[in-house]
Amino acid sequence: MAWVNAPIPPSAESSGNFRDYLIPLDHPRLSPRDRDPRTHAKAVLGNPDIFLTDVAKGWLKLYEQPYKGFTTDGNVVPNLYQHQPDPNGPTEGMVSAANKLLEVASKEEKEKICYPINAREWRSWSNPEVIIVDSGMRLDELSPEARAAALDLLKASLSSEGFEKLTAAVYTNHFLGELTTLHNVMNKNSYHFCLFGTPSLTEPWGFNLFGHHMCINVLTVAGDIVVGPFFVGAEPNVIDEGQHKDIAVLKKEEAAGLAFMKSLSPEQQKKATLQGDINDIDGSTMQPGRWNPADLRGLGGAFQDNRVIPYDGLCAAEMTAQQRLDLLGIVRIFNDLLPSAALERFVARVEKHLDETYFGWIGPVNDETPFYFRVHGPVVMDEFDHHNGVWLSNVYPKKYHIHTIQRLPNRGDYGVGVLEDWSKGKGKVGPE
Repeated sequence: MAWVNAPIPPSAESSGNFRDYLIPLDHPRLSPRDRDPRTHAKAVLGNPDIFLTDVAKGWLKLYEQPYKGFTTDGNVVPNLYQHQPDPNGPTEGMVSAANKLLEVASKEEKEKICYPINAREWRSWSNPEVIIVDSGMRLDELSPEARAAALDLLKASLSSEGFEKLTAAVYTNHFLGELTTLHNVMNKNSYHFCLFGTPSLTEPWGFNLFGHHMCINVLTVAGDIVVGPFFVGAEPNVIDEGQHKDIAVLKKEEAAGLAFMKSLSPEQQKKATLQGDINDIDGSTMQPGRWNPADLRGLGGAFQDNRVIPYDGLCAAEMTAQQRLDLLGIVRIFNDLLPSAALERFVARVEKHLDETYFGWIGPVNDETPFYFRVHGPVVMDEFDHHNGVWLSNVYPKKYHIHTIQRLPNRGDYGVGVLEDWSKGKGKVGPE
């Protein structure tokens, strides 16, 4: 569903080329081209004909609720997360980068980007190009020195592969800004940055960076690192011209999910198949509670911190040994953002609860058709979904618009579970 319910010239829905669905540059949605991001947000959120207007109102109500955590039945399963200090973890490099940021940032910049460790603004992230909660500062509003330092902090926190993945998502957003000529709204620096707590080698602190199709929350304490929730997406997911030509986003996730579904027996595929139609754009084919107007089949998106999602699909306890390894492989690909040691600890945590982890699928099983899949267990929920057009005019999902989302259920998001284990009675440490 597009942000604006305005007529867009129809395209051949059979086409797999995103350029067949470009919005004409004289379309009202793309005027004025020089509008700034806050003017854009005000225009969108003030228009009752735009579906995001009502969605955002609901999001803001959810934002005001105290953080409880993502669960299957409304009850948090306790003691699933343990703090695992790592002297070789990324914290030292992160502290150096963060201190550099605080050194070069102006007083005004520091006042805007710095928050207590337990600030509600951890939960202010969202993935539309529309500003919902105006927390922190956008990278394109920071000084060049502060912006470079913030990006160095991101790089210091992740694996090289993970930083490359997020950079690719940022470049595709910039490419979309060029395709639509909305350069001020969507560009490589159109992301909000917030710093939480005081950079420290021993005490907890972290940051988030969020905007269109790229949102990430990172917390670290004594070498341990938690990355989640995160959102990586793209429309289109390939760049076909210019400086970054041939960059493609989320191909590994797409291939791994499809290969896994193909590997299942017919009976297993039947169990894995969830109720719903991949071409459903209003939720009419979905079970109650299994639809998100902003993210369609994706249930773990922005402001869904306390959502209740029961397990559904094929349980890993009913899989072969190889299938169980392949399921963990999907989780590993989603989490290649993490430095190597942290990635191994994360996968081991998921494997510990593998018999309670489920794989679900919506859509036909072939190389051409869009699809959705979900891996959901006590300590992880990874989602992949092909979408219809937002800034392209395709009515039904296509493979070049992708959303991926990770949630850490049972108070794992924002590192809360790890912090609660670390704190041992030291008081409230997670977001409000």
